[in-house]
Amino acid sequence: MTTFLNQLWRGIGRGALAILLFYGTGVTIAVAASASLSTSTVNISTGETGSWTISGDDSGSQREFRWSLPSGLTVTTGSSSNMYRFRVRSDRGYLQVRTDGRGRFSATVNVSSNTGGSYVMQNLRADIALSPRDVTINVGGSTGGGGTGGGSTGGGSTGGGSTGGGSANYTLYIETGQVNITASPDSGNGATSLPVWGYTTANGGNGRVPGPIIEMVEGQTITVEVVNNHNRSHNFVVQGMTSDSTAISPNSRYTYTLTANRSGVFLYHDTLNGGVNQALGLFGAVIVRPSAGSTRAWSTAPSADQERLWVITDMDVPRWNNVANGGGTVNTGTYRPNYFLMNGKNGFQAMGDPDTNLEGSVGELFLVRIVNAGQYDQSLHFHSNHFRIISVNGNRLGQFEWGDTINVKGGTTAMVLYQLNQPGHYPMHVHTAQMETGNGVYLNGTAAMIIAH
Repeated sequence: MTTFLNQLWRGIGRGALAILLFYGTGVTIAVAASASLSTSTVNISTGETGSWTISGDDSGSQREFRWSLPSGLTVTTGSSSNMYRFRVRSDRGYLQVRTDGRGRFSATVNVSSNTGGSYVMQNLRADIALSPRDVTINVGGSTGGGGTGGGSTGGGSTGGGSTGGGSANYTLYIETGQVNITASPDSGNGATSLPVWGYTTANGGNGRVPGPIIEMVEGQTITVEVVNNHNRSHNFVVQGMTSDSTAISPNSRYTYTLTANRSGVFLYHDTLNGGVNQALGLFGAVIVRPSAGSTRAWSTAPSADQERLWVITDMDVPRWNNVANGGGTVNTGTYRPNYFLMNGKNGFQAMGDPDTNLEGSVGELFLVRIVNAGQYDQSLHFHSNHFRIISVNGNRLGQFEWGDTINVKGGTTAMVLYQLNQPGHYPMHVHTAQMETGNGVYLNGTAAMIIAH
C-alpha cells in the first residue's frame, strides 16, 4: 500500500492537478441490507465472560458499526466471518465492526468486568438498519456502578458542572503524549515524534490528538468528566455549545454538563493559556445526530451511505510544542506551523487509514464532517468529483453550494456531501504547498485518498 501511494503521489508535484487514474473492473451496486444483534441484554457474574453477536447481510457493500466502550467493562473480539475490520479501538473509545462486502456476515463480542454494575454499549454508528442497537451488560446482578462511557453527547448547555467524582457518560483524562510521524517512502526522511498534550480515555495513557470522538443525539443531555493529570490548569469547552469554562487545577477533576440543542459537528477544546493548550493537542470533535444511528447531518438533510470525520490541525513544534512541553513560556506573538495533521496522522499515514479515506462503491454518498482545530485556514481540494457544501461553521445552507475546494477557516467546522462517481484512486489534498508537508517533507501534511470500486 505504501509503495502504491508513493507511486500515485510522486508525480503530482506541489499544488499540481495531474492525477494518475486506476480503473476497477466492475461496480458493486448495494441493495437492501440489514443486521441484528443476538440480544439487547447480557447478564453475567463478576469476573465471568459473556458475549453477544451481530449478524446480517451487507448485500455486497462494506458496512460499518460502532459501539462505545464503557469504563470498567472489558471488551474483546471473538469469532467472525466476512469481516474487513473487527477490533477494539480503545484509542478512539469504540468497538469497530466493518464488513467486507461479501453478503452474509457475523461477529461475536466478548464482555466481562471485575466490578458489578450495569454497563451500556451504545451504538455510535450503523451504516444499515440495525435492531436492537444498544447492548446492556449487567454484572453481578447490580444496577449501580458502571459508566455508559462513550455513547451520547451534548451540544449546548450553559449550566455548570461539579468537582466530585462519579458516573459520567464520558471520562476524559488530560495527559502528555506524542504523535509519531512516519518517514516519506520516497526519500526516507521525515520520521519523528511530536510532543503533545491531549484528552484520552485511558488514565495515565498517551495523550491523543485529536481527543476521543463524543457522539450524541439531538435533545440529549450528558455529562463529561475531565480529569487533569497534567501539571498545568486546563478546561473543556464545546465551541458554540457551552459556556462553562471552569479551570481544572493539576490533579483535580471537574464534570461538565452538555445538552444537544441541534445536530451538527462541533469543536471541543481547552481555551486556557492563550491558545497554547489547544495548539498542543487539547481538542476533539462532538458529533450530534438528529436521531440514533442517523446518517443525516440533520433531520431533513440527505441520507448518506457512509460518514467520515476529518479533524485537521497545524502545529508550530519548535516554538510552541517543544517550549511548552519543556515547561517554558511560549511567545504567542510568533506562530509558524511546520506540521499539518489530519485525524492526528501525517499524510502518508492518513492515506492508508480506512477511517480517514473515502472508500466505497461507485454511487455511494459520503457525509464528511470537517473540524479545523488549528490556527491556519486550510483549503481542501477533492479530485474526481465535485461536492455539495451543506454547512459552514454550524450554519446550515438553505441552498447547498457546489465546489471542488472548500476553505475551512481555523477554529471552524464544515460539512460536505461527496459522491463517488467513477472507479479509481484519487487524492484529497490541501491547496497550500507548505501544508502538504511535514517540516518540509512532501506529502507528509494534510492529505487523504478517495477510492471508488
